[in-house]
Amino acid sequence: MLLQKLLAIALISTEWIIWVLLLLSVISVAVIIERFFVLRLKRGDLQLLKQRIGAAMRKANNAGIESILRQDNSSAAKILLETIQNTKSMGLDFEDSLAIAISEEKLRLESRIAILGTLGNNAPFIGLFGTVLGIINAFHSLAQNTKGGPTIIMTGISEALIATALGLFIAIPAVGAYNYFIRRIKKIIVSAENFTRMLTPVCMAKEKERS
Repeated sequence: MLLQKLLAIALISTEWIIWVLLLLSVISVAVIIERFFVLRLKRGDLQLLKQRIGAAMRKANNAGIESILRQDNSSAAKILLETIQNTKSMGLDFEDSLAIAISEEKLRLESRIAILGTLGNNAPFIGLFGTVLGIINAFHSLAQNTKGGPTIIMTGISEALIATALGLFIAIPAVGAYNYFIRRIKKIIVSAENFTRMLTPVCMAKEKERS
């Protein structure tokens, strides 16, 4: 009785799995494109940012420094600004302020990256599930029509394998993009941390001199 019910479920057309995989492929491409441009923006031009901050320091314009950092979209500017503000307004020491700023920025950079990792791990299994259902369907069709012979099985299996191929087609770029973005985020964070460690003490010293 139970096997008959499971067989009835398995004989449902596998076309819905193909549509699920197509939807997942659209999501994967959208995430890859969105993260690519976001991380490109977050990398920024640190040399130009350093020059602008240096010019503001020479003019003893601390308010101008914070304004420059707010207008810059790079992770380095965000981390430096948050580190300075946490140190000044909350009374935290430099290391604690820096750690908080880095962790918050890392969370922002890693937003949606987990989607790619999940698709990379699970899309092949979804495709394989569709293939298994297709093979079950092919053998069941052969049992119902023994005159069809191998043609029925070959046709059913070839159609079923499309699901596996589509699952791999989604997974391979998703895994590649995931690994690429993780490495890029590490580079952005390291550059931003070094940038902040170099400039925060100078900015704070200039503000003390001014006060």
